[in-house]
Amino acid sequence: MTTSPPLTGPSVARIPAVTRVSPGSLAAIVEAIDPAVSRSSLARIADVLNALTGVVGGEAAAVHRDDGAGEMPQIVGSGGASRLTDEATELARNVAANSSEIAVIAGGADGPIPAALGHEKAVGAPILVQGRTAGAMWVSGSSDLATGDAAASAVHLAADQIGAALENLELRESLEKAMAQILERDERMLGRIGLDIHDGPTQQLSVALLEVQLLEAELAEADRQGAELPEALRPAMSRIYETVGGALHEMRELIGHLRPAQFEDRTLPEILGDAIKAFEARSGATVKGTFEGDFPENGISITQRITFYRVLQEALANAHRHGAASECAVFAIESEDGIQLRVTDNGSGFNVDQAMRPRSGAPMARFGLHGMRDRAELLGGTCEIESAEGEGRTITIFLPRWERPGGTDGD
Repeated sequence: MTTSPPLTGPSVARIPAVTRVSPGSLAAIVEAIDPAVSRSSLARIADVLNALTGVVGGEAAAVHRDDGAGEMPQIVGSGGASRLTDEATELARNVAANSSEIAVIAGGADGPIPAALGHEKAVGAPILVQGRTAGAMWVSGSSDLATGDAAASAVHLAADQIGAALENLELRESLEKAMAQILERDERMLGRIGLDIHDGPTQQLSVALLEVQLLEAELAEADRQGAELPEALRPAMSRIYETVGGALHEMRELIGHLRPAQFEDRTLPEILGDAIKAFEARSGATVKGTFEGDFPENGISITQRITFYRVLQEALANAHRHGAASECAVFAIESEDGIQLRVTDNGSGFNVDQAMRPRSGAPMARFGLHGMRDRAELLGGTCEIESAEGEGRTITIFLPRWERPGGTDGD
């Protein structure tokens, strides 16, 4: 791919930063970047871009991001800009080449402004993150597009704020990548532990159970031949058999719990459905699953899928093992803010405060409950545990919507 040189000649005018700021014309941008209002980085970028478009009287605008490979894909667009590809990218690349200065670009038959928009003028600026050019923004419109000192101040302010939002986006992506590596490494470790348990303790317990069965058969034969056996021997053998058999069953259940799941290229309902089916097969309990939302594959990160899956596994296992639940219900609800997973059961329930309170010699009274909460909070989410003795339990976790790098149309 060839990169176009910076625009030169009469089609480009550079406007240096100015100190005179018009409070009235910048009010919309200041409101758009109000830190008191909680927004994702992409939503904040779209708000600032739309505010700038209104300030300078533009009709279309876009923010492009340098992907590090010589490309300049668009991540936010409005006024039809999001439907442009090559021409808009070319304009952004030329704007970014102007270092830290603002460029006013004239249109025309041979101008760099996307012909599909039919605009006559554009104003743009590179977006800087820690001194490096991380992308570019531009606003285009008719010949009345404002390009004076106030407009230049507005563009500078918008570029600075979009740069800050873009830096936050990069930090979030780095964190997401690190978290994905940690959780994927954990999943591989869990798989290895499961194999070790299968090849070690599980095999030994199987052999021990077989030995007990053979011994019982020998005792039965001795009894038929009239041998006098201690009266407490048979009940003791039965208890040993039940103990070893129960331990073997729990080991196999644990292996199934540790078995790695397939998280990539699958929707959240499919992944959670696997956990539900496996639990029903092992426990004999019934689980009703309800899923409300689209749950697109690319709308939920790998780390979120792993977290939802492991929390559901733990919640169902606890309901069966500690609460003797025979019926459970799983609700996954997608909203604009994120995804909520709620698990309820008809088990015996417990005192939450008492269960979560550290005990002497046991910093974590309930490792599983703390683990669910830690997993959710690690991804910026929440975990609520509601229960009372004799009333079952409800586990609710919420994870905020994943901010996937990509286009957002501000039309």
